[in-house]
Amino acid sequence: MRKWNAILVAAAVVALAGCSMFESEEDIELSEVPKPALNTAKAAVPGICITEADRETDDGKVVYELEGEHDGKIYIIEVTKDGKLHDFRREDPEKD
Repeated sequence: MRKWNAILVAAAVVALAGCSMFESEEDIELSEVPKPALNTAKAAVPGICITEADRETDDGKVVYELEGEHDGKIYIIEVTKDGKLHDFRREDPEKD
């Protein structure tokens, strides 16, 4: 019985550690964002002023999360390094 408990605990530790191995997020400078990704974000919201950038890795796929403001609204745009739009959200700071 103790042997099985030890095996189950070891398996749980490996499974939980494996989850974090494939996901990461780091703040980066805007100059580190690939041009195609930056161009897609600017095309998605003409006139946007991009203020923050993160590089995220999820299951081995790199996505750039760009945050910016335009007309009093905050936009969060996720794009791949080659400029494919991954996700797009708009937040209204007045409603928070």
